[in-house]
Amino acid sequence: MVAADRVVVGGGIVGWAAALDLLERDPRRRVVVVDDDRDGRATAAGAGIATPFTRRDRGPEWTRLMFEAMRTYAALVPRLRDAGLEPGHEVVGRLLVARDEAEAATLPEVLERASSQVATFGTTGVGRPEQVDATAVAALHPLLAPAAGALLLPDVAQVDGRAVTSALRALARRLGVEERHGRAELVAAGRGVQGVRVDGETVAADAVVVAAGAWTDHLLEPLGLRTGTVPQRGQIVHARNPARAPLPIASTVDETYLLCFGDGRLVLGPTREDDSGFAAAATLGGLHELLDRGRAFAPGVAQAQWLEVRAGVRPISRDGVPTLGRFDDVDGLVVATGLGAHGLTVGPHVGAWAAALADGVAGPVPAALSPQRWVA
Repeated sequence: MVAADRVVVGGGIVGWAAALDLLERDPRRRVVVVDDDRDGRATAAGAGIATPFTRRDRGPEWTRLMFEAMRTYAALVPRLRDAGLEPGHEVVGRLLVARDEAEAATLPEVLERASSQVATFGTTGVGRPEQVDATAVAALHPLLAPAAGALLLPDVAQVDGRAVTSALRALARRLGVEERHGRAELVAAGRGVQGVRVDGETVAADAVVVAAGAWTDHLLEPLGLRTGTVPQRGQIVHARNPARAPLPIASTVDETYLLCFGDGRLVLGPTREDDSGFAAAATLGGLHELLDRGRAFAPGVAQAQWLEVRAGVRPISRDGVPTLGRFDDVDGLVVATGLGAHGLTVGPHVGAWAAALADGVAGPVPAALSPQRWVA
């Protein structure tokens, strides 16, 4: 048996953010991250839109969480760069595009809601929303088809999920976080979790943070627990943009999006496949859908040079909001999952929050986000 102080299960953006926060709070203790190198994790396949504003209103607690996550990024990105690590974070703005007059008629309502949220939570990660006309859309994003207008959020950032997770991991390991590779099982006794078993070896700990994405409920099942998280496959296309210039993120009402990074990489997506199970492989049907939607939205992508298609399994919550915190009757366990398509937006913040919960230094989690809502 190996003794640790804290164990984090899951090597995605949430897990490494949690590990980093745990060790920074107390550099003397032993923190271990357990990861099984599973294919299909959502972090590596995410497109990278870090925005607190969404077209659909998921309630005040979710909105608050999204805006708090922007402040976490605002502090985290300079820290990583000061440490000589590149998180792949670029502020480029975002266009919520109306493709026809019917969609344009909805923009004033969307603008009103965005402006109200900014007035309540601040401009960090959003900027001052404004409605722009078709001429402005064409000037801001020459790859797009003619549009009827758009809502511009000038301070939205795009982030490379692999880069930011790699940077979090590198800094955490530099500070002393240990990493073990293998399939984890929770070790429980009485009313609490006492560590994990990794390939037959027990790693004891005072607290375990489970950030295992779509596979979280598999890990919790032997304890009779669940978080209401189910898998949803998402596929995205990467190509090389001949212009090699950052452009605003562009997205539509049906959530087709286009990202153009400063290194010339272009990202088009996504699919949302609720019947995929845990199958993470890209499919011809998904690729066909992406290319059809993408070329209709942005004819200029036809000249882009093919790079790859990525696929991953998102952890989707059955009620549309994340699950974070403790179960009332289980000591030593914190769960953080159900981020859905917003993992790259809120992942660093949720990871740090989960770490603070494990240390007992965070305030209570709102009932709307608590795992206790899934207890029968």
